Amino acid sequence: MKALQSERRNKLSEKFISNFVSLYVGYVDTTIIDNFIYSLEKNLFRFPINAETESNLYRILSSRYDKASFIFNCINYPIYSHLLIAIASSSNYLTDILIKDPEYFYWLTNTSILQSKLEEKSFQIETKKLLSLFNSFKAKLNSLKSLKRKEMLRIGVNDILGYADIKTTISQLSILAKTLATQLFANCYDLILSKYKIKKTNRIYTLIALGKLGGDELNYSSDIDLVLIFDKNIIINNRKEYFELLTESIQLFIESSNTITENGYLYRIDFRLRPDGKSSPLCRTINDTFHYYETRGEDWERQMLIKASYVTGNKKLYQKFIDYLQPFIYPKTFRNSPSEQIKRLKSEIENKLKNEQNIKLIKGGIRDIEFSVQALQLLNGGIIPDIRTPNTLEAIYKLKRNKLLSNLEADTFHSAYYLYRKIEHYQQLINDRQTHDIPKDRTKLYLMSRYLGFRNTIEFEKYLTKTKNDVRIIYYSIIGSTKISDKKISQFEKIKFKDIKTAYKNLQFLETGIGIVNQKQFDSNTSKAFTEIKDILLKFLSSSNQPDKVLNNFSKIIRQVKFPSIWFKELRNNKFSKPVFKVCEYSDKIIELLLNNPNLTDIILSKKVFETITIKVLQD
Repeated sequence: MKALQSERRNKLSEKFISNFVSLYVGYVDTTIIDNFIYSLEKNLFRFPINAETESNLYRILSSRYDKASFIFNCINYPIYSHLLIAIASSSNYLTDILIKDPEYFYWLTNTSILQSKLEEKSFQIETKKLLSLFNSFKAKLNSLKSLKRKEMLRIGVNDILGYADIKTTISQLSILAKTLATQLFANCYDLILSKYKIKKTNRIYTLIALGKLGGDELNYSSDIDLVLIFDKNIIINNRKEYFELLTESIQLFIESSNTITENGYLYRIDFRLRPDGKSSPLCRTINDTFHYYETRGEDWERQMLIKASYVTGNKKLYQKFIDYLQPFIYPKTFRNSPSEQIKRLKSEIENKLKNEQNIKLIKGGIRDIEFSVQALQLLNGGIIPDIRTPNTLEAIYKLKRNKLLSNLEADTFHSAYYLYRKIEHYQQLINDRQTHDIPKDRTKLYLMSRYLGFRNTIEFEKYLTKTKNDVRIIYYSIIGSTKISDKKISQFEKIKFKDIKTAYKNLQFLETGIGIVNQKQFDSNTSKAFTEIKDILLKFLSSSNQPDKVLNNFSKIIRQVKFPSIWFKELRNNKFSKPVFKVCEYSDKIIELLLNNPNLTDIILSKKVFETITIKVLQD
């Protein structure tokens, strides 16, 4: 019976065969069709056959303009049928590429091309040469999109067939993205200069990658996080400031890459990790950037800058940027342990997580590995320069070499990272969608489990549970138990807010100064001062009958005052904080007076308003 079921799983359905015969009967005779079906079914022992696979197969076959020769090749050259089944069963996205660009299939069947690897320098030269064949900006952009599809097909098939491991795959995806981003930005920059008839600026810029691209560990459907800095702002040709030219170039760059057209999109490009966030200028001078990190740089930005790497522009300017910021990213001593910041950030992520399927964010998932590695880098990088690297896998190896991770810990992180990224890639290759979720559907979960090398879903889930637990234990040992941080987060969530979303935004403002415009207003000292009164505020809110009102009114006061840090420091005194919070709870009239008369906040801060007024004082 089992043998019979296995045999049935390795057969194409009668419906598919009937549709295929109708499609090809005018091109080849029935004997050839039988041989072709046999050549396909020989490859079904490894890849799943289901309605989606058959649909993809039919779509590919119906799009062929060379139907007869294609069938003959599939029969005579086993690699044709092998690739056809592999792509159709594993990826709607790659199937779509073959339908749009049928000629790529023949290119792919050359094993020397299929198993080749992109070399960054030579690929940059080849891409630049390719774009030189086109005159218009639109033609160059479409050429980049076409090149991306071609290389994504090759990288994806190598991944599906097991010809490339995770380290190779993420490196190839990163080289592809950096190369295409480099060429697109160069074309955007040239177009803006020509728009204003500017031939030369005598100024320099550098484009810097952060996040997964910065670490050369991109996914199939990752956003690209970038920042741009330049040397100096001057007026060019008495017409435009250099800052304006770069800003226009970035805007064109983002629009050209992100906008979906009939040729798809290039990449989702994001500049929100720049200093002061998405409401700040799209670029700034290197000195302004240094000043920002020196005066207002946060602990999470140290963590973010670990991932910085060069993309394009002036490499010396990039090197100046990264060398100058090394003491900021990797200080030799810390006022506050970065582990506490990372622990708090991770707890917030977990408490906002809506499901337990997200392999990136769940306890024991990718973030636990990345945050553990980054904590060790931040804590020790000031003394041990060898561990400074943006790449997670390389960092794990270097931390082990420097005895900051044991052999067992490093091996656990390494194997878990491979498994998790393989899960991400499997899911993202299906539809080119940015997902990190393990499928809930049992059939889809079974197919993924088989793809990953497990016999069934039970074996996969058992191994996954053990892996998550092992990673979490190491995370706890590095970051420390999160019980205290979890308690603070849960304390906030237990408060009976009527509008939890607004309450969270108000709390976020008090912690960072990020308001409606999403621009950070508080420096690190102000944020630190708030953390020292956060428990006092949460305790009052827990006992209040109107916590929304208290938090909202208190936020209004802090938005009004010039020096929030002074208020936060004074509120450490319970004799001052309690009456202030009571005013926020019971008197909208006083809050209105404070907002309409900013000088009155100084009287509140003086504490005189809370003193008992005697008859003598009134008489005086």
